[in-house]
Amino acid sequence: MSKGKGESGDFARVEALLAESRVDMPPMPADARTRLKEREEWCFCTRALKVPPSELRHFVRKAIAGVSPDYVLIAQAGHGIGSSALYYFLVQGPLQLFLQIGWGGGSAERERSTALINECFALAHRLVGAIPEALRRGWLPRQGRITVVGSSLGEGFWEVAAAGERGSQPGGPPRGKTRRGNDPRELLEEAVLWCRGKGGVVGLGD
Repeated sequence: MSKGKGESGDFARVEALLAESRVDMPPMPADARTRLKEREEWCFCTRALKVPPSELRHFVRKAIAGVSPDYVLIAQAGHGIGSSALYYFLVQGPLQLFLQIGWGGGSAERERSTALINECFALAHRLVGAIPEALRRGWLPRQGRITVVGSSLGEGFWEVAAAGERGSQPGGPPRGKTRRGNDPRELLEEAVLWCRGKGGVVGLGD
């Protein structure tokens, strides 16, 4: 694939790696084409990394604490013995999205994992597209956040919060509770519906 004007060679490499693996491109910020760099083999990020993507909770905690700059990451990294996962992190304005999808094993398992990744990336595009409406209608405060953590290998959750406040999960378990064994697609779908005012509970104070 030819490199576009102003586009880094590393972004073109991401496109090639994903295309070779039959994985669709996830949402990318406008400046990702010039800022995305290969930090190590099969690990691309718009910022320098001090810990590997497999330390998922580290990145989530930093984002929730409000100490992460906006960035995007896509990487393949190990997760335990003989296994790997595809990671996609997007911190952009009020949206904090973290995906960890197992991506190893034999050909049949790899095919199922690739299908799951593509479904999650399609939902991620929908979520990114739904954020402006949630902001415009005041359901999501401009200084607040919506955090979605989806994993096929562990626990996941999604929550919303006003600036400086603890998060709550609209229509979900009590505050602070994590739902075990959730399909990451379900979490993404719930977050998209909430942003569009169709999730049963609208707004943080309602």
